[in-house]
Amino acid sequence: MQVHVRAAAVNPIDWQMIEGNRRLITRRRFPFTPLFDLAGVVTAVGDQVTSFRVGDRVHADNEIDGGGASEYVNVHSRLLAHAPAGLDFAESAAVPLAAQTAMTCLDRGQVAAGTRVAVIGASGGVGHFAVQMARAAGAFVLGVAGARNQGFVRSLGADEVIDRNATDLSAGFGADSFDVVVDCVGGREQWTRARRVLRPGGRFVTIARDEDGVVTPASAARLLTTITARRVRGAGPRGTKYVPVFLKASGALLRRVNELVEGGRVRVHVSRSFPLTLEGVTAAFEESRAGRATGKLVLQR
Repeated sequence: MQVHVRAAAVNPIDWQMIEGNRRLITRRRFPFTPLFDLAGVVTAVGDQVTSFRVGDRVHADNEIDGGGASEYVNVHSRLLAHAPAGLDFAESAAVPLAAQTAMTCLDRGQVAAGTRVAVIGASGGVGHFAVQMARAAGAFVLGVAGARNQGFVRSLGADEVIDRNATDLSAGFGADSFDVVVDCVGGREQWTRARRVLRPGGRFVTIARDEDGVVTPASAARLLTTITARRVRGAGPRGTKYVPVFLKASGALLRRVNELVEGGRVRVHVSRSFPLTLEGVTAAFEESRAGRATGKLVLQR
Protein backbone atom coordinates (compact mmCIF):
# COMPACT_ATOMS: atom_id res chain seq x y z
CA MET A 1 0.00 0.00 0.00
CA GLN A 2 1.11 3.54 -0.70
CA VAL A 3 0.69 6.24 1.95
CA HIS A 4 1.07 9.98 1.55
CA VAL A 5 2.98 10.87 4.71
CA ARG A 6 1.51 13.83 6.55
CA ALA A 7 3.38 13.42 9.85
CA ALA A 8 6.10 11.26 11.38
CA ALA A 9 7.49 10.72 14.87
CA VAL A 10 11.04 10.38 16.15
CA ASN A 11 12.27 7.37 18.07
CA PRO A 12 15.86 6.69 19.19
CA ILE A 13 16.12 3.86 16.67
CA ASP A 14 15.91 6.44 13.86
CA TRP A 15 19.10 8.30 14.66
CA GLN A 16 20.75 5.12 15.95
CA MET A 17 20.15 3.55 12.53
CA ILE A 18 21.79 6.53 10.85
CA GLU A 19 24.78 6.18 13.18
CA GLY A 20 25.00 2.53 12.18
CA ASN A 21 24.75 0.97 15.64
CA ARG A 22 21.61 -1.05 14.97
CA ARG A 23 22.85 -3.09 12.03
CA LEU A 24 23.16 -6.32 14.03
CA ILE A 25 19.47 -6.47 14.82
CA THR A 26 17.96 -4.72 11.80
CA ARG A 27 20.20 -6.19 9.09
CA ARG A 28 19.24 -3.31 6.83
CA ARG A 29 21.26 -2.10 3.91
CA PHE A 30 22.21 1.51 3.41
CA PRO A 31 21.22 4.07 2.20
CA PHE A 32 18.24 4.06 4.57
CA THR A 33 15.39 6.58 4.79
CA PRO A 34 14.66 7.20 8.50
CA LEU A 35 11.50 7.55 10.59
CA PHE A 36 9.54 4.37 11.21
CA ASP A 37 6.48 6.03 12.77
CA LEU A 38 4.19 7.70 10.27
CA ALA A 39 0.64 8.86 9.69
CA GLY A 40 -1.02 9.89 6.48
CA VAL A 41 -3.55 9.11 3.79
CA VAL A 42 -3.78 5.96 1.66
CA THR A 43 -3.14 6.81 -1.98
CA ALA A 44 -2.97 3.31 -3.51
CA VAL A 45 -3.83 -0.25 -2.47
CA GLY A 46 -2.86 -3.66 -3.79
CA ASP A 47 -5.29 -6.05 -5.41
CA GLN A 48 -5.40 -8.30 -2.33
CA VAL A 49 -6.01 -5.51 0.19
CA THR A 50 -9.58 -5.37 1.49
CA SER A 51 -9.26 -3.58 4.85
CA PHE A 52 -8.19 -0.19 3.51
CA ARG A 53 -9.28 2.15 0.76
CA VAL A 54 -7.80 5.14 -0.97
CA GLY A 55 -8.44 8.18 1.19
CA ASP A 56 -8.30 6.35 4.55
CA ARG A 57 -6.39 8.06 7.35
CA VAL A 58 -3.88 5.54 8.68
CA HIS A 59 -0.80 5.18 10.85
CA ALA A 60 1.89 2.54 11.33
CA ASP A 61 5.29 1.60 12.62
CA ASN A 62 6.76 0.77 9.23
CA GLU A 63 9.31 -1.63 10.65
CA ILE A 64 10.07 -3.10 7.23
CA ASP A 65 11.29 -0.03 5.37
CA GLY A 66 11.01 3.06 7.59
CA GLY A 67 10.64 5.93 5.16
CA GLY A 68 8.56 8.34 7.21
CA ALA A 69 10.81 11.16 6.06
CA SER A 70 9.59 10.58 2.50
CA GLU A 71 6.54 12.20 0.96
CA TYR A 72 5.15 8.84 -0.16
CA VAL A 73 6.04 5.44 1.27
CA ASN A 74 4.99 1.84 0.74
CA VAL A 75 3.67 0.11 3.87
CA HIS A 76 2.59 -3.52 4.17
CA SER A 77 -1.10 -3.71 5.09
CA ARG A 78 -0.33 -6.00 8.06
CA LEU A 79 1.42 -3.06 9.78
CA LEU A 80 -1.30 -0.48 9.21
CA ALA A 81 -4.29 0.56 11.29
CA HIS A 82 -6.85 3.27 10.80
CA ALA A 83 -5.82 6.39 12.70
CA PRO A 84 -7.73 6.84 15.97
CA ALA A 85 -10.79 9.05 15.74
CA GLY A 86 -10.17 12.48 17.20
CA LEU A 87 -6.39 12.53 16.68
CA ASP A 88 -4.67 14.75 14.15
CA PHE A 89 -1.88 13.45 11.95
CA ALA A 90 0.89 14.49 14.37
CA GLU A 91 -0.76 12.75 17.32
CA SER A 92 -1.48 9.66 15.22
CA ALA A 93 2.17 9.47 14.13
CA ALA A 94 3.29 9.60 17.77
CA VAL A 95 1.47 6.39 18.68
CA PRO A 96 2.68 3.30 16.77
CA LEU A 97 6.21 2.32 17.84
CA ALA A 98 6.21 3.61 21.41
CA ALA A 99 2.68 2.54 22.29
CA GLN A 100 3.04 -0.91 20.75
CA THR A 101 6.30 -1.33 22.64
CA ALA A 102 4.61 -0.29 25.88
CA MET A 103 1.76 -2.73 25.33
CA THR A 104 4.22 -5.51 24.55
CA CYS A 105 6.07 -4.75 27.79
CA LEU A 106 2.86 -5.04 29.79
CA ASP A 107 1.83 -8.21 27.96
CA ARG A 108 5.21 -9.81 28.64
CA GLY A 109 5.05 -8.64 32.24
CA GLN A 110 1.57 -10.15 32.65
CA VAL A 111 0.22 -6.88 34.02
CA ALA A 112 -3.38 -7.13 35.15
CA ALA A 113 -5.73 -5.75 37.78
CA GLY A 114 -4.02 -5.72 41.16
CA THR A 115 -0.50 -5.97 39.74
CA ARG A 116 2.06 -3.61 41.27
CA VAL A 117 4.18 -2.02 38.54
CA ALA A 118 7.16 0.35 38.59
CA VAL A 119 7.94 2.16 35.32
CA ILE A 120 11.49 3.47 34.97
CA GLY A 121 11.59 6.32 32.47
CA ALA A 122 7.91 7.05 32.98
CA SER A 123 7.88 10.42 31.19
CA GLY A 124 9.40 9.27 27.89
CA GLY A 125 7.85 7.99 24.70
CA VAL A 126 7.38 4.37 25.77
CA GLY A 127 7.11 5.18 29.47
CA HIS A 128 4.23 7.63 29.27
CA PHE A 129 2.20 5.03 27.40
CA ALA A 130 3.21 2.24 29.80
CA VAL A 131 2.03 4.22 32.84
CA GLN A 132 -1.39 4.84 31.31
CA MET A 133 -1.85 1.33 29.99
CA ALA A 134 -0.92 -0.19 33.34
CA ARG A 135 -3.45 2.05 35.09
CA ALA A 136 -6.06 1.14 32.48
CA ALA A 137 -5.41 -2.52 33.33
CA GLY A 138 -6.10 -1.82 36.99
CA ALA A 139 -2.51 -1.96 38.21
CA PHE A 140 -0.88 0.12 40.94
CA VAL A 141 1.79 2.23 39.19
CA LEU A 142 4.97 3.79 40.51
CA GLY A 143 6.50 6.23 38.02
CA VAL A 144 10.24 6.92 38.04
CA ALA A 145 11.08 10.25 36.40
CA GLY A 146 13.21 13.37 36.66
CA ALA A 147 12.14 16.21 38.94
CA ARG A 148 10.80 18.43 36.15
CA ASN A 149 8.59 15.64 34.79
CA GLN A 150 7.09 14.27 37.99
CA GLY A 151 3.96 16.39 37.74
CA PHE A 152 3.46 15.17 34.18
CA VAL A 153 3.78 11.53 35.26
CA ARG A 154 1.21 12.08 38.03
CA SER A 155 -1.14 13.56 35.43
CA LEU A 156 -0.89 10.28 33.52
CA GLY A 157 -2.39 8.45 36.49
CA ALA A 158 0.66 7.17 38.35
CA ASP A 159 -0.22 6.37 41.96
CA GLU A 160 3.22 7.38 43.21
CA VAL A 161 6.23 9.10 41.61
CA ILE A 162 9.87 9.07 42.71
CA ASP A 163 12.99 10.75 41.36
CA ARG A 164 14.93 8.96 38.63
CA ASN A 165 18.16 9.46 40.58
CA ALA A 166 16.92 7.40 43.50
CA THR A 167 19.04 4.28 43.73
CA ASP A 168 16.52 2.49 45.92
CA LEU A 169 13.05 2.10 44.40
CA SER A 170 11.84 0.41 47.58
CA ALA A 171 11.87 3.63 49.63
CA GLY A 172 8.43 3.97 51.13
CA PHE A 173 7.37 0.56 49.84
CA GLY A 174 9.81 -1.98 51.23
CA ALA A 175 11.48 -4.96 49.62
CA ASP A 176 9.45 -7.44 47.56
CA SER A 177 6.85 -4.75 46.89
CA PHE A 178 6.45 -4.93 43.08
CA ASP A 179 5.40 -7.67 40.70
CA VAL A 180 6.82 -5.99 37.59
CA VAL A 181 9.46 -3.39 36.81
CA VAL A 182 9.19 -1.97 33.28
CA ASP A 183 12.53 -0.52 32.24
CA CYS A 184 12.17 2.10 29.51
CA VAL A 185 15.69 3.48 29.99
CA GLY A 186 18.04 0.52 29.74
CA GLY A 187 21.44 -0.24 31.20
CA ARG A 188 22.60 -2.79 33.73
CA GLU A 189 22.06 -0.42 36.65
CA GLN A 190 18.30 -0.71 36.14
CA TRP A 191 18.44 -4.38 37.09
CA THR A 192 20.34 -3.46 40.23
CA ARG A 193 17.55 -1.08 41.18
CA ALA A 194 14.78 -3.48 40.21
CA ARG A 195 16.04 -6.51 42.12
CA ARG A 196 15.66 -4.59 45.39
CA VAL A 197 11.91 -4.25 44.95
CA LEU A 198 10.81 -7.23 42.88
CA ARG A 199 8.94 -10.00 44.62
CA PRO A 200 10.11 -13.61 44.18
CA GLY A 201 8.87 -14.60 40.76
CA GLY A 202 8.61 -10.95 39.71
CA ARG A 203 9.40 -9.80 36.17
CA PHE A 204 11.99 -7.27 35.02
CA VAL A 205 10.74 -6.23 31.59
CA THR A 206 13.28 -4.18 29.66
CA ILE A 207 13.93 -2.70 26.27
CA ALA A 208 17.34 -4.36 26.73
CA ARG A 209 19.93 -1.72 25.96
CA ASP A 210 23.47 -2.63 26.89
CA GLU A 211 25.96 -0.32 28.57
CA ASP A 212 26.58 1.54 25.29
CA GLY A 213 22.89 2.15 24.63
CA VAL A 214 22.82 -0.30 21.72
CA VAL A 215 20.09 -2.92 21.51
CA THR A 216 21.21 -6.30 20.18
CA PRO A 217 20.13 -9.86 20.89
CA ALA A 218 23.74 -10.57 21.85
CA SER A 219 23.79 -7.83 24.47
CA ALA A 220 20.49 -9.08 25.87
CA ALA A 221 21.91 -12.59 26.09
CA ARG A 222 25.04 -11.34 27.86
CA LEU A 223 22.98 -9.42 30.38
CA LEU A 224 20.68 -12.38 30.97
CA THR A 225 23.71 -14.59 31.65
CA THR A 226 25.05 -12.08 34.15
CA ILE A 227 21.69 -11.74 35.89
CA THR A 228 21.22 -15.51 36.06
CA ALA A 229 24.67 -15.95 37.59
CA ARG A 230 23.97 -13.29 40.17
CA ARG A 231 20.63 -14.85 41.02
CA VAL A 232 22.23 -18.26 41.53
CA ARG A 233 24.65 -16.64 43.95
CA GLY A 234 21.67 -15.20 45.82
CA ALA A 235 22.15 -11.57 44.77
CA GLY A 236 18.63 -11.28 43.35
CA PRO A 237 15.15 -12.40 44.36
CA ARG A 238 14.63 -16.11 43.81
CA GLY A 239 12.85 -16.85 40.57
CA THR A 240 12.96 -13.28 39.25
CA LYS A 241 12.53 -13.26 35.49
CA TYR A 242 14.49 -11.08 33.05
CA VAL A 243 12.25 -10.33 30.06
CA PRO A 244 13.81 -8.46 27.11
CA VAL A 245 11.36 -6.85 24.70
CA PHE A 246 11.94 -6.52 20.98
CA LEU A 247 8.85 -5.11 19.30
CA LYS A 248 7.10 -7.05 16.57
CA ALA A 249 4.81 -4.39 15.16
CA SER A 250 1.46 -5.29 13.65
CA GLY A 251 -1.82 -3.72 12.72
CA ALA A 252 -3.57 -6.03 15.17
CA LEU A 253 -1.43 -4.82 18.08
CA LEU A 254 -1.87 -1.22 16.98
CA ARG A 255 -5.64 -1.64 16.92
CA ARG A 256 -5.51 -2.78 20.56
CA VAL A 257 -3.66 0.44 21.37
CA ASN A 258 -6.17 2.50 19.40
CA GLU A 259 -9.06 1.08 21.39
CA LEU A 260 -7.52 2.52 24.56
CA VAL A 261 -6.85 5.86 22.85
CA GLU A 262 -10.34 6.18 21.41
CA GLY A 263 -11.84 5.09 24.73
CA GLY A 264 -10.06 7.96 26.49
CA ARG A 265 -7.97 5.64 28.65
CA VAL A 266 -4.67 6.55 27.00
CA ARG A 267 -3.72 9.99 25.72
CA VAL A 268 -0.88 10.96 23.44
CA HIS A 269 1.51 13.63 24.64
CA VAL A 270 3.40 15.52 21.92
CA SER A 271 6.02 17.68 23.59
CA ARG A 272 7.26 19.39 20.44
CA SER A 273 6.52 19.51 16.73
CA PHE A 274 9.05 20.17 13.98
CA PRO A 275 8.60 20.77 10.23
CA LEU A 276 9.04 17.62 8.18
CA THR A 277 12.11 18.98 6.40
CA LEU A 278 15.81 18.11 6.51
CA GLU A 279 16.39 20.89 9.02
CA GLY A 280 13.44 19.78 11.11
CA VAL A 281 14.53 16.15 11.16
CA THR A 282 18.05 17.17 12.18
CA ALA A 283 16.76 19.32 15.04
CA ALA A 284 14.37 16.61 16.23
CA PHE A 285 17.15 14.01 16.21
CA GLU A 286 19.38 16.29 18.27
CA GLU A 287 16.65 16.74 20.88
CA SER A 288 15.90 13.03 20.99
CA ARG A 289 19.59 12.18 21.30
CA ALA A 290 19.92 14.60 24.23
CA GLY A 291 17.17 12.73 26.09
CA ARG A 292 15.23 15.89 26.91
CA ALA A 293 11.90 14.95 25.37
CA THR A 294 8.77 14.39 27.43
CA GLY A 295 6.35 12.12 25.61
CA LYS A 296 6.91 12.25 21.85
CA LEU A 297 8.63 14.42 19.26
CA VAL A 298 6.85 14.70 15.92
CA LEU A 299 7.39 16.16 12.48
CA GLN A 300 4.62 17.31 10.18
CA ARG A 301 3.98 18.93 6.83
